[in-house]
Amino acid sequence: MLLEKIYNERGWDFRNYKRSSVMRRVSKRLMLLDIPSYGEYSGLLDRDPSEYDRLFANLTIKVSEFFREPEVFDRLCDAIKENWRDKVLKVWCCGCGYGEEAYSIAMLLAECLSLEAISNTKIFATDIDPEALDAARKALYRDESLKNVRPDVLDKYFTRTDGLYKVKYGIRNLVKFGVLDIVRSPSISGVEVLFCRNLFIYFNKPLQAQVFEKLDYSLKPGGLLVLGKAEVIPPLFAHKYAPVGTRLSTFRKRT
Repeated sequence: MLLEKIYNERGWDFRNYKRSSVMRRVSKRLMLLDIPSYGEYSGLLDRDPSEYDRLFANLTIKVSEFFREPEVFDRLCDAIKENWRDKVLKVWCCGCGYGEEAYSIAMLLAECLSLEAISNTKIFATDIDPEALDAARKALYRDESLKNVRPDVLDKYFTRTDGLYKVKYGIRNLVKFGVLDIVRSPSISGVEVLFCRNLFIYFNKPLQAQVFEKLDYSLKPGGLLVLGKAEVIPPLFAHKYAPVGTRLSTFRKRT
C-alpha cells in the first residue's frame, strides 16, 4: 500500500488521515505525471526519491490568509481584553503553514494586551513541513493573503518590499517557528490560547480523538481553543469545553 510505503521510507504517517482526501491529492500527482496506477507511481518513488518531497508538498497543501474569518479574531480579542489584558500569555498555533495565522495572532495580541504583557508573551507556531516554516520565517506575502487586513493594521505591521508585504520585526520576534508533527510528537504544554484550525478535517475519527487528547493536555483550564468552522470537539472531550460566542468554533476550557 502506498501510504505504508511512504511511512516506512520517510516516516510521514498519513495512514489515519481521511483516505479520500489523501488519495485525491496523490491522484493529482499521477495525473500531472501521466502515470496510470499507484503501482507505477510506487516504482517512480523508488527510481526518483526526490518525488517524495514533491508528494509531501502535495499532501500538506496549505491554504490560508491573514485574519481568516475576521469575526473569530474579533471575538478572541474581546475575550482577551476581558480576562487577560495584563497577563503574559503562552500561545500555540498548531499547523501554522506559511505563517499567516501565527502572525495574525501576534498582531491581535499586540492590539489587545498591555505593552508589558505583549513584550513577554510567546507564540509557538508549528507545522510538519520544514519548507513551509522557512517561508514563514521570511514573512513575505502577496496581496491576496492580506484581503482581511484593515488599512491601519497594514500600515502598522507591514512594510512593502519588491512588490510583496513583509511583516515587521516587532511582530516576527513574537513568533517562534518549529517543526512538530502533532500525530507523532509530544504537544506543547501550559498554553492559554491554542489555534488548531482546519487540521481535523483531514483525520479519521480515531485520529481526531488521539490528537485532541494532546491538545487538551496542552491547554490550561480557562484557556481558549480555536478550531476550524467545520470542526467539532470529539465527544469524549465535549463536556470540558464551553462555546465562546456562536458559530465561531471558539471554546473555553472549563476550570
